[in-house]
Amino acid sequence: MISQPQGPIYYLCAEDHTYTIGVFCEYYENPLKGFLRIVPYQQLDTLGLVTPGTFIFTDFERLSPRQLESVIGLHATLAGHNPDLRLLNNPAVAVGRFDLLKRLKALGINRFDVHRLKERDRIVRFPVFLRWASQHVPPLSGLLQTAADLEDAIAGLPAQIRDDPDLMIVEFGAAPSPDGRYRKYSAFRVGEAIYPQHCFISSDWYVKYSNADLSDADRAEHHRYVQVNPHAEELRSIFQIAGIDYGRIDYGLVDGQVQTFEINTNPTVNSRPPWWDKSTNYAFYADLHSRAMLTLARPASGPSVRLGHGSRSADDVHEASLRRVRQRIRRLYLRRSVSLRGLKKWLAQTLKTRS
Repeated sequence: MISQPQGPIYYLCAEDHTYTIGVFCEYYENPLKGFLRIVPYQQLDTLGLVTPGTFIFTDFERLSPRQLESVIGLHATLAGHNPDLRLLNNPAVAVGRFDLLKRLKALGINRFDVHRLKERDRIVRFPVFLRWASQHVPPLSGLLQTAADLEDAIAGLPAQIRDDPDLMIVEFGAAPSPDGRYRKYSAFRVGEAIYPQHCFISSDWYVKYSNADLSDADRAEHHRYVQVNPHAEELRSIFQIAGIDYGRIDYGLVDGQVQTFEINTNPTVNSRPPWWDKSTNYAFYADLHSRAMLTLARPASGPSVRLGHGSRSADDVHEASLRRVRQRIRRLYLRRSVSLRGLKKWLAQTLKTRS
């Protein structure tokens, strides 16, 4: 049985990305309702005093330099205000994707390296691919087998982004399993808790849920991974190297060695409501996250904490965030419904023509 939390948990993130935790808060029965509060950075200054509790800082790569400086200042202010406050993810310490992968390569943990575009003449290990260092989107290229292929891919980028300092070159660091397919593992760190979220399997080297080939045997493998949590201590040390207390690590295995692809500080807990797909038990993942988040709860103590210069309550800001999440889900559901209706209409017409 999951016990009730004892103090508020404030989840600070970019306003356009509250859905990552918002679907979990809004659509799933969990013991954190009434205690977990989403606070978008863009609304911080509208807030006044809040009850002391646990503060989770996320989404640093989505902040402008000026916003990041302000958030670093807030973290320092909270730490100085009350040393008993629990603060996860110090924005002055947490390492972004590029720097983390550089650090892991230097430590001999990752076998592959990353490079800025201006350093590409030093690359000796191929294949490579292009991607953004701070954006959570698919790669900008396929696997590039030679330096000439790399030059062609860079030349083919739009001129306005070709010199963007956020672009990076990633040496291909995955390897297929004995069955010829790729595995991407993902696990959360929530304070001291490490729990596995998924094992996706695909014939494609870039493994996402949308292209994962999940047979019944694959789903069984996924659930074994979640139950056994085989890499917890290795992952904990990597989170420590990254300076990240809350987030999700995506990684693969090469010769049994963990190879980290990235750590996301604002990862999606549940992307869809529980009724979205009757064949999938989304509540299973909500329960995993609830149990981990409950380890953060502690009794509120000390004076109230000022987050901004306004007078709004954390409850009001949280409810506004959930309204945005509900709107997002409605849009997605409408798009899905329209798409399905169109498909059904096309199938009906096709069958009628053939009959």
